[in-house]
Amino acid sequence: MKIKFYKLVLLISFIFLFQGCSFTQDNVRSIAQTNSAIKLTNSKNQVLKYLIDYKKKLDLRNPSAYNKNIRSDIYNQIKTNQDYINLIQDNKKLHTYQEYFLHAFSKEEVRNRNDLLIIGLYKLIYKAYLLNENHKFTAMQYNSLDMLTLYKYLQVIRWKIRTATDNNDNYLFVTWQNNWQLELMKKDISDLNIIKELKYIKNKEETVFSHSNFSFEVLITLMLANVEASLKEINVEPYELSISALKSFIFVL
Repeated sequence: MKIKFYKLVLLISFIFLFQGCSFTQDNVRSIAQTNSAIKLTNSKNQVLKYLIDYKKKLDLRNPSAYNKNIRSDIYNQIKTNQDYINLIQDNKKLHTYQEYFLHAFSKEEVRNRNDLLIIGLYKLIYKAYLLNENHKFTAMQYNSLDMLTLYKYLQVIRWKIRTATDNNDNYLFVTWQNNWQLELMKKDISDLNIIKELKYIKNKEETVFSHSNFSFEVLITLMLANVEASLKEINVEPYELSISALKSFIFVL
């Protein structure tokens, strides 16, 4: 009997609570939008975390392709959601993510390629997730086109990092490749027996069966998953680019 009495009291309390608050459909919609904004903020934080992780790995794998003097500034910019770093390339200050990507994936010799890539990605994330605004109370504040652009570019960058080479057929970014594969690219492969003489194979540091390093690709895929979740929160259906679209994509200003 006591249990039934407590249930009755609880039911009456809920009735008075809802009557007192005059709960309407607009109230419900407002709460739902606020909840979506919280989810978007969580996704944004995850994307930024993965970007920092990516830079750390990229600098370790490509130690001559970043400026050590601004490394801590780049981390600080990302962690504090600011946008104050603008690199100079060819005597011109770069401002947009398109400019950064154009130089980051140039086939010409480029200094500090890592920084160009990371700052370009950050500027794109900064725009899509409205990092210049302190508080986002509803999902409706986000621009679906900017979020879709981020989703598209992440797919393109994942592909280009995997495949893009410079004018000398060297990979622009060393990520997934084993050391012996990089060494082999510089050899005459008319005789495949040369593989046995490669430094990392001969010293038994690697084998032809060594697994490639896909941790870089995993981080970008995790970014994509969070952006995809964000798109769904603002009622936009994300789409995957075809292989032909990825291959033919060109960075333009």
